[in-house]
Amino acid sequence: SMGKRGSAKQGRIPVNGVPYGYRIGDDGKPEVVKAEAEVVKRIFRQYAHDGIGIPLIVQQLIDDEVPTGKPGSKRWHESHVHRILRNEAYKGTWWYGRTRQVSTEAGRTIYEQPKDTWIEVPFPPLVTEENWDTVQRIKKRRKSRAKRNTKVFYMLQHLVRCAECGMLMGGRATKQNTVRRNGRTYRYDLDPPRRYYQCYGMQKRLSRCRKHPFIRAERLENLIWGEVRQAVQNPDVIVAGIGALDTQEDIGLAEEIARAERDLREVQVEEDRAIRLFVSGKITENQLDQQRKFITERLNHCRAILDDYRARQSIGAEKRALAEKVSDWVGTVGSRLEELGPEQRRETLRVIVDGVMIDRDNSINITLAIGGQELVATDSPST
Repeated sequence: SMGKRGSAKQGRIPVNGVPYGYRIGDDGKPEVVKAEAEVVKRIFRQYAHDGIGIPLIVQQLIDDEVPTGKPGSKRWHESHVHRILRNEAYKGTWWYGRTRQVSTEAGRTIYEQPKDTWIEVPFPPLVTEENWDTVQRIKKRRKSRAKRNTKVFYMLQHLVRCAECGMLMGGRATKQNTVRRNGRTYRYDLDPPRRYYQCYGMQKRLSRCRKHPFIRAERLENLIWGEVRQAVQNPDVIVAGIGALDTQEDIGLAEEIARAERDLREVQVEEDRAIRLFVSGKITENQLDQQRKFITERLNHCRAILDDYRARQSIGAEKRALAEKVSDWVGTVGSRLEELGPEQRRETLRVIVDGVMIDRDNSINITLAIGGQELVATDSPST
């Protein structure tokens, strides 16, 4: 065991197997298997950027007859892809000593080891750390949204946060109602369950960020859907939120850009003149350095002003283009909102709504994902 740990500390692989995409080199260190590495990159790309789930990825690998890399396994399974997507070796770090195996009369027992005893072995990275982290976030989100983990339907799942503590407000269902009457306790089954949204800050951190920890789900969902539907069906509201630039402002900005470009050219001419004077021997090198230092400061100042004007001009063009796209998009989507069922409404909200914040007094702020338009609902649902 000590010998294996020593090898791991020297960057060598002290075991027989390495993750898919690698092999053990002659020096005992990991090497990349090019063909398998391309498969790993493909899996991460499809999952993180193409929005393809693991079952479809597996089916495509089977259809393309991609080798699994193991002699005894000729067919891809979902467990193979799961292991690839969660393996830290692909971002450059492999850990030795995460578990300890002990042979007993009842068989082999595996014990988890403390993280401070693990040994980090560098691996050639196949994906960036940012890409790997993106995959982990997507896996966590999809797991929490899977039907096996959401027995009760919530339209605003992962969209609602407490404005006071910043934590999510998750769903909580009550399947029984307890009533005490005349000294006796009666319990009634609720079908369907009574649904609430609960502040996780109050539940897990015992914070006192709200007057009441629960909000009735039906009232909150109907309110949010009504506000979003009204905004989407009225493109003028969103376009006004984006803000149309004034024509006179555009003209003034163009004039400022032309003036800044002229000032920049004049300073560049001064720099060229100083260089010619030095070449002709009319000024010394020290004099040239002093002039260029002063000229460089002016050049940087002129360029900064010009970059600022151009950035403002670009933002204005983007706003106008966005306003046109939003109008077209709203015209397409808004006409079909009334036909959507609960599941479709939830998926629509996930696309349209960037987030919902609820403060201590149950005032609601809805931020749309298109154009950053904010709507404030004046009604407050009762708890």
